[in-house]
Amino acid sequence: MVMIVALSVMAALSIGFVVVGVMATQRDKQLSRRLDVYLSTGDPEQSVTLKELELSKPFRERVIFPAAQRAARLFVWMLPKTRVQALRQRLVMAGNPSNIQPTAFIGVKGLVMVLTVGMSLAFGYLTHYPATFFNMLMLGLLAFCSFALPDFWLSRRVTQRQLAIVNALPDALDLLVIANEAGLSFESAMQEITSKWDNELAAEFGRALADMRMGQARREALTALGDRTGVLDVNTFVSAVNQAESMGVSIGRVLTVQAEELRVKRRQRAQERANQAPVKMMIPLVFLIFPSIFAVLLGPAVPELLTAFGGL
Repeated sequence: MVMIVALSVMAALSIGFVVVGVMATQRDKQLSRRLDVYLSTGDPEQSVTLKELELSKPFRERVIFPAAQRAARLFVWMLPKTRVQALRQRLVMAGNPSNIQPTAFIGVKGLVMVLTVGMSLAFGYLTHYPATFFNMLMLGLLAFCSFALPDFWLSRRVTQRQLAIVNALPDALDLLVIANEAGLSFESAMQEITSKWDNELAAEFGRALADMRMGQARREALTALGDRTGVLDVNTFVSAVNQAESMGVSIGRVLTVQAEELRVKRRQRAQERANQAPVKMMIPLVFLIFPSIFAVLLGPAVPELLTAFGGL
């Protein structure tokens, strides 16, 4: 009875989601006609309609994200505002994947949980799995893990992006030093990086330059750069540049010192990873390679030992 009630509730929720989605996608005909006239180029063969524009978008922007935004209304109350702000910061540190908003991300977490629990209930109903207290407890644990699964993906995305920024920063500072010694200003040197590179650090430099062109002070733009990345080396670099600007010290000298320091840190990180390799190799050696070697070496002797001990 519990499984039947749960499946009935899931079916009712699914039908409700479909009805809400159909009602929300109904367009105002007058507004559609006005937009069609606005987007039309005058040539009937080249006119662009709202339907064509909508179909030109990726599937995730047309279906997944709108559904997540609607589902977020059911799950956003589960998180306090501080958690939502922290989630927004993590999305920024991850590079704003697919320009997803925090509420839509919460909706994705809710959809993953609902789909996982629904498939589990359907599997239990089809296989006549007993609805015991332990099974219900495991189902709740599965729901919690599925709700937190997108957070693990986001954390991995943040870690990979920060690692890419850390690896690219020493070379970027070397290029900044060379450009500064050639007579370019700090902003022009950053522009050289954005024009020649295509990585996460170059994208962040380009955003900082865009903020400066919009009238934001260089100190504020660089501080925002450090906050968006969340990398300690970037924050150290930003603090050094801002301090040099406030004290009137040559930025070229500061960049040279920062480049040398980051090269030393990169060498130390490489040495640290090299020293960790033997420790990490112990796990496959002990659990995979050594048993195979023992089986090959001692395998032929095992029957003889059993025969000898059996004769005794």
